[in-house]
Amino acid sequence: MASSHFLQLHGSDVSDSLDRLSELPDSLILSILSLLSSTRDVVRTTVLSKRWKDLWTTVPYLELDDENPEFICGVVSQWRGAKIQRFYLCLSPPPTSTDLDSWLLFAVEKQLGELHLYADIPYCPPQSLYSCSSITTLHLHDCSLEIEGSVQLNQLVTLSVHHIRNSSWVEAINKLLLGAPRLENMSLSVPEINGNFNIVSLSLKTLIIEEAEIKGVLAISAPNLLTLRIHASIFNGARFLCHVPSLTEACFVAWGLGSSAVYDPPLETFYQLLRSICHVKKVDSSLLNIKLLLSLKKKKKDMVVRFPNAEVLKHTSMGRQYNVLLDLVDVLDLLELFPELKMLSFHQIHQEYFNSIAETTFPNCSLLHLERVDMTWSAHDPSIIPFIQILLQISPSLEKMVFRLRKCRDNLEEVLMVEEKVRSMPRSSPTAEVIIIDC
Repeated sequence: MASSHFLQLHGSDVSDSLDRLSELPDSLILSILSLLSSTRDVVRTTVLSKRWKDLWTTVPYLELDDENPEFICGVVSQWRGAKIQRFYLCLSPPPTSTDLDSWLLFAVEKQLGELHLYADIPYCPPQSLYSCSSITTLHLHDCSLEIEGSVQLNQLVTLSVHHIRNSSWVEAINKLLLGAPRLENMSLSVPEINGNFNIVSLSLKTLIIEEAEIKGVLAISAPNLLTLRIHASIFNGARFLCHVPSLTEACFVAWGLGSSAVYDPPLETFYQLLRSICHVKKVDSSLLNIKLLLSLKKKKKDMVVRFPNAEVLKHTSMGRQYNVLLDLVDVLDLLELFPELKMLSFHQIHQEYFNSIAETTFPNCSLLHLERVDMTWSAHDPSIIPFIQILLQISPSLEKMVFRLRKCRDNLEEVLMVEEKVRSMPRSSPTAEVIIIDC
């Protein structure tokens, strides 16, 4: 497609009159164009100045979101830059595999830095992509992951593979790990993990596994891994073999098959995983996982898992999970497993979670290092007041406590009553600040 015809199709009418935009240096104009959200918008800027007519063809960021194949072909045929720093390709309507191959081969030839490909069709990227020596970030969504031969991605730092369409993905992931010696961040959304899935990497620092059903063995050997996030369904027979001595942050979000399912996860499997990551400094967990952790504490005395180094404990419930209820006694039971805790962030979003109890007997525990508490809870739970009181008594290092009390907008008396009682409570930290918020 000729340049003039392409610009005419997409709304360009270049004026010959001089203006201040024409006097800007090319480097500054390119910086401005790079800030635009889509390549179509970049092309449209040709109407602003005669000097801008061809500048769009060297902008190193190609953002093609839901564009038609004709427009993409026009962009590819006229682009004249030396290097594509970022190539974002989200396809609707879906093109042919031939078009997709030609666009990706074009990007590879232009020293591609980042690729974000949302195929939404049964598409297998060309093999030359896996030997692109310049690529640093690779995001593949809704693709088939089939790799013939070896991988040579020597500069790859970030890998994201979501919604894999083929069954041979395990072999492909292993090849990617082997051929990417600088890989630091990997995010996987995979189908069932059956048999053995081994993740071995000396460079990996962040690993995210989500939307998976784990029925086999998940083995992670990553001595420099710092962050591990697992959001998966765990079945009987699943096993975890983790060698992650440098891990500092762990997040296990949900375990099960759906919000309405009856889920009875194997405690031995859960214990196996927790034992391998209990040295972390930051824990982010789902409500169900917390109940499982407490089940180990109460039912399996020989399988109690403590987190002796954890300084941060976070929990946010975003939906009902298997009709699990958690009361404030449970929270204090949980805190006994975190002797070095400095920050507690605990938010229960839905009122039906709350397990109101008329008379509460709190366990004895000491939180010598706790500095900050940020909680959302029900104002109708009568255990709130004694819970706040005991936290104030057993936290000599406490600096700030924020309680967001839900369901109080129609009855501010409950908030005022809590505030009044808190004001007169004795506290072991003379500088502790307590804030009660009606949310």
